[in-house]
Amino acid sequence: MKNYKVGEAAEILGVSVSTLQRWDREGRLKAYRTVAGRRYYTQKQLNEQLGVTDDGRKNVIYTRATADLAIDDLANQERILTEYCNATGVIVDEIISEIDSGLNYDRPKWNRLLQEVEGQKVNKIYVTHKDRFMRFGFDWIEKFCIRHGSEIIVVNNPKTSPDQELVDDLVNIIKAFSDRLPVLQSYMTEIKNDSKLKDLAKSKKANLSNYTQISADNKFKTMQAVAARSNPAYSQDKKQEESKVKLNETSYTAHIFTDGSCRRNGTHKGGHVLESDKSAWAYLIEYNGQRFLDRNGRFGATNNEMEMKAFLESLKKLEELGLTQQPLLFTLDSLYVIKSVSNRFGEPWIEGWKKRGWKKANGKPLANWRLWQEIDIELSKFDMAKLKFEWVPGHTYSEGNNYVDRLCNEYMDQM
Repeated sequence: MKNYKVGEAAEILGVSVSTLQRWDREGRLKAYRTVAGRRYYTQKQLNEQLGVTDDGRKNVIYTRATADLAIDDLANQERILTEYCNATGVIVDEIISEIDSGLNYDRPKWNRLLQEVEGQKVNKIYVTHKDRFMRFGFDWIEKFCIRHGSEIIVVNNPKTSPDQELVDDLVNIIKAFSDRLPVLQSYMTEIKNDSKLKDLAKSKKANLSNYTQISADNKFKTMQAVAARSNPAYSQDKKQEESKVKLNETSYTAHIFTDGSCRRNGTHKGGHVLESDKSAWAYLIEYNGQRFLDRNGRFGATNNEMEMKAFLESLKKLEELGLTQQPLLFTLDSLYVIKSVSNRFGEPWIEGWKKRGWKKANGKPLANWRLWQEIDIELSKFDMAKLKFEWVPGHTYSEGNNYVDRLCNEYMDQM
């Protein structure tokens, strides 16, 4: 079982190093010491602090890229997945990186991982995109893992699925098909000389003699499309348009983005917020071809408080628009809010807080419990079965998330 340095443990728990040192002095979370006197924490300690049940199975980060893209792509995937796991309180036991095509099912590390899944040694596998794990047939492999008690978590970052790699895979498929054309030609000769098939072809008005030409024409057209797609002259705007993940407008009535921010003066991550620290919230609602937005802020609020406030104000606006019973998509970069109000990662935390009288599992008062009460009251007006929550890493590929983040920063600039 892995041990963690103080800095590593602090990042996983989402607190500062000084907070961990204080917990050590208070006996709240005692650090072990090496022979040289250096502090460290065990995985078991972090699991208990995070409330994670350890069943002995491991959590794995899997990254893959082709040789041409490997250097930057693998590092980017690992960074995104590590940030995600740290934000969700997941202890990562192993990071697997592989340089190979998504069409190759003989990847050694990938196959070893599946063998461990089959042996029920793996809890969850984290990937940035479906095609990082398997180019085709992901649904099948996902069901295979579920049958053996494992789960594949797809963070869904489209930037980790390069267009060029898809083009390369398509070229390989076309090449493999082309290599088989002589064999198909020999089959065509047999088919043409088969009297029974000739009669069947006549009766159904089938023109089998054109089969080879049709195949060649289709192959040529496909290769033309691939060549155009990989040509530097291909429209850059078109590439960008295709790379975006577009919302199916028929699926959701509105798309909501919320964000909260806090600027800390002279403090570090996990430290206390000063009364002079600026904080702000913002939301954006895209509905019926229109945009509805609002923002505000105050001094001395935490980042989580502003995330909650943004979410609450968006709910109020949705109620005002008469959308409480409509299918809605929320895109947030706050896992704290998502895990609190949705069942995407298990039972919503807010349910446990309510049962305990708005207290945490350790009996201590819940931070911002009055604000959570307001959110709970507002959510009770919505059809929760029609609400979908989507997490995105902050400051990355989501245009809506970047927009509300910009609104927050502009507001704090004016404070």
